[in-house]
Amino acid sequence: MSNKYQQSGMTTLLITSLLLIVALLFSLASYKNLFYQIKRTQNEVLARQAHWATEGGLDCGFSYIKELGSISAAKASFSNCELLLNLSDVDIYPNNYISSVYLQSAKKEIKKKIRFLPESYGAIQTRSDLKLLGGIVIAPDVIGHIEDNYYQCTSVRYSSRVYVFGSVVTNPPGGSLPNVTYSYPNVVTGGLCADGYNTVSGGGFDTDITPPDFYGPVENDFEYDQFLDPFESFFNKKRSEKALLKSEFEVITGSIAGSTDNNRCAKKINEAFIISNKVWVIGDCDLHGDLLGASPTIVNQAKILVFENGIVGTSGSGSYNGAVYHLIDEPNFYNNSLIPKWEAMSSSDDYDHLLDTNSVFFANGAFVPTGGIIFDTPGGVTTYNVGLNLTYNRSFNPYAPKYKVQWLKGSWHDF
Repeated sequence: MSNKYQQSGMTTLLITSLLLIVALLFSLASYKNLFYQIKRTQNEVLARQAHWATEGGLDCGFSYIKELGSISAAKASFSNCELLLNLSDVDIYPNNYISSVYLQSAKKEIKKKIRFLPESYGAIQTRSDLKLLGGIVIAPDVIGHIEDNYYQCTSVRYSSRVYVFGSVVTNPPGGSLPNVTYSYPNVVTGGLCADGYNTVSGGGFDTDITPPDFYGPVENDFEYDQFLDPFESFFNKKRSEKALLKSEFEVITGSIAGSTDNNRCAKKINEAFIISNKVWVIGDCDLHGDLLGASPTIVNQAKILVFENGIVGTSGSGSYNGAVYHLIDEPNFYNNSLIPKWEAMSSSDDYDHLLDTNSVFFANGAFVPTGGIIFDTPGGVTTYNVGLNLTYNRSFNPYAPKYKVQWLKGSWHDF
């Protein structure tokens, strides 16, 4: 009997042991899967750490470029990004790709593209009402690349009203963009304004294009911006710093003397340009048809001519290789009609029937500032009569362009 009970106990023990072994095997298999999941989770954590570190490197480099205003100025600070985020490399490559590389416990590299948008751009910028009479041909500014050899062009930026009486052509059909300097720095030879940025409008219309209508006579090279305020973006100084800004200029008083008088405005301006490439005119100026910047010593130098708190008139053609900034910030300037001021100008006899009570600038002919022209004259009326053929060339503006940096739309964080 005892032998039978002993065998039964051994059988029970054996079965129990087998069950325990099977359970142990299942446990080991389960732990192996658990260890795999733990390891996989740890790898995912490291991968995400690497990813966020590299994205941090992009943001860090972008911030330095945005703060310092240029790639060349910012590159020296990229090492701070590498040190702060334990990155192997933060750099920028051709076509404005920022690269961030993490090579520690995990490996990750991210490249994203940025673009530079000029803060001051356009062949003409105006806060006054702008009247364009007759045939208008503008070879515009270029502010960005669309695709291939097609570019985003800007002829006129405006915040008030623009009236067109006649024809308007920008970047003439079949003609490529001139080989000059633009706000966008890399325009290829043979470049063209892209569709939608190339106005070709026949004559015979009389229209207000503010804001531009989809079916209107002009395209997106006429850019409406109700918040346009060009002073700080152009001069890199606040309006409150105007006195400091004027210290950089040769300051003269305007003149409405006759075209043969020795004290005529254009003569005073040319004499001032011999002293400085920056001239600031206070008060009214009758330019007549005089050629500005005609002196051989200054004709091809980048120049800026500012007219402050005065009306400006010109009759006949006058070429000027430089930029013009017309500024009116006198609070009481428009309290009375400006017609009596115009009547005192001899050149206005040619166009007095076209003047408005608040006309502040009248070009009776092709007064062409190739470095661009800004009418910072809210409340006034600016008129170009007869015709205008303007080929914009930023190289004739002595102020270096200031840019704001953005992520390229479709590249990253463009929501």
